[in-house]
Amino acid sequence: MAGHILVIDDVAINRIMLEVRLSQLSYQVSLLGSIAEIQPQEMFDAVIIAARCLGGLPVDAVQHVRNLLGARVPVMVLLDTPESDRAADALAAGADDALWRAANPAELVARLRSLTRRAGFDAAGTAALPAGYAIDSPACFALAPVLVVGATQETAKTALKEIAKGWTGPMRASDWSNAAKACDSGAKPEVVIFAVSDAQPFPAAHLLMELRAHRGSGGAAILGLFDTALERHGIELMNMGADDLFVGPMAPREIGLRISALMRRQLRIKAEQDALRQGFAEALLDPMTGLQNRRGAMPALARESERARRSDQMLALMLVDVDHFKRINDTYGHRAGDEALIEISRRLHAALPDAPVLARIGGEEFLIGLTVEDPSHAIAVAEEIRHAISACPVALGADAPEVALTVSVGVQLFSGGLGGIDTALQAADGALYAAKNDGRNRVCVAPLSAA
Repeated sequence: MAGHILVIDDVAINRIMLEVRLSQLSYQVSLLGSIAEIQPQEMFDAVIIAARCLGGLPVDAVQHVRNLLGARVPVMVLLDTPESDRAADALAAGADDALWRAANPAELVARLRSLTRRAGFDAAGTAALPAGYAIDSPACFALAPVLVVGATQETAKTALKEIAKGWTGPMRASDWSNAAKACDSGAKPEVVIFAVSDAQPFPAAHLLMELRAHRGSGGAAILGLFDTALERHGIELMNMGADDLFVGPMAPREIGLRISALMRRQLRIKAEQDALRQGFAEALLDPMTGLQNRRGAMPALARESERARRSDQMLALMLVDVDHFKRINDTYGHRAGDEALIEISRRLHAALPDAPVLARIGGEEFLIGLTVEDPSHAIAVAEEIRHAISACPVALGADAPEVALTVSVGVQLFSGGLGGIDTALQAADGALYAAKNDGRNRVCVAPLSAA
């Protein structure tokens, strides 16, 4: 099933004709005669609505549809006349797309596929635009340039001048053969416009594939502007994955609104990507100390182990445990214990700011992993850690005194690579146990492992 489409039209024959056309393409189609007939919370992949059904307040009507069916449901408006101003009015009212009812049926299908494709992606994310990134704000314009591509630099500049009548954000021009290079010059474009004229065409489909594969432009939205005579090529471009299409003589207002819609989507995607990256980073960190947690430490340890093997160096694994930590919690409370762990973490980081692995892996247990030249180097680092903790008392907060703390350190060196990490950790744990048994506040080194 290609998707579930809701068609709203007050003329029955129009609804039936559209149902037949879409059903032949495996869409499931539901038909209504007005917005008032919508049942709240029904699930649709897109809504196609006749412009007449929007009434005298199209902004309110489009918003009402989204209130009933969900904020992310795509809305396409079918126009009774082909004038660009009508399409621009629908886009300004909040519709995702607008198309003359009598346009090429293949164009309607291509646009519908694009909308449902984008909606499927958008549904995966829920992030709102970050503060200061409203689509009309200077921040948006400064961070979101548009690249206009033509057959030649001159045709691109000519198109840019026309587009600038409807879009006031930053733009630059390029001929198609240098478009990928232009994406690497200055800020990466958020929208790339293919301005393809009948007089000077260029291989837009080839360029689309090139830009999608190019690192500097792979995430940019693609808007195709095609002369009427090249409509078929524009439809092909959209079917290949372009995000939007305009066919006909230049209409700056409509084109500007289409750019605006693409910019909103691009900024929302960026917000969602930033939220995902932040969430991923936070999942790898201990929230209290800011050090890596076990989930973050183990992949980093594997990478460092492999790097040590390739460079013919040793990997030192150190397990650090705070001596008699339970007394802190029992005597002064868990809040004081947390303050102690935070301060110990700060001192560990200050002693080893470049350690690739510095993690809190248990209540009062820490893991350190770094490459060393020889066993004496590892012992020197472990002793530095021990002295960093014991050198001066640790403040436990306003309601508790400063206390002297010490740590025991178990060290294991090995030069094996990925396969020996678990064994090496067990050996380091054994060395830590030995340091505890020997009186605490000391470093104990396990026998060298070649695992």
